[in-house]
Amino acid sequence: MNTLIFGWLGTSITFTYKLPQIYKFYKAKTAKGVSLISYLIQTVGYIFYAIHGIIINDPPCFVMGAVSFFLNTILCCQYIYYKRKDDRITNGT
Repeated sequence: MNTLIFGWLGTSITFTYKLPQIYKFYKAKTAKGVSLISYLIQTVGYIFYAIHGIIINDPPCFVMGAVSFFLNTILCCQYIYYKRKDDRITNGT
């Protein structure tokens, strides 16, 4: 059996589990209860996954790292945007 199948399945699942959080941010329009630090740590980790995938010539690992980095960057930007909005509402400005 081709071992790349497992890599591509894992990569697909990794993409999928970020999408509900992106959608939740969009619908709720708030950053309350979310940790930016955790997203930043994940984002840095995905950079290393992508680099590792290049070094060992493993396309699923590289794609997982690169796309997950992109999705986490979206999450970090959403967090910052909605956190500023939350702070403006809290401060009454």
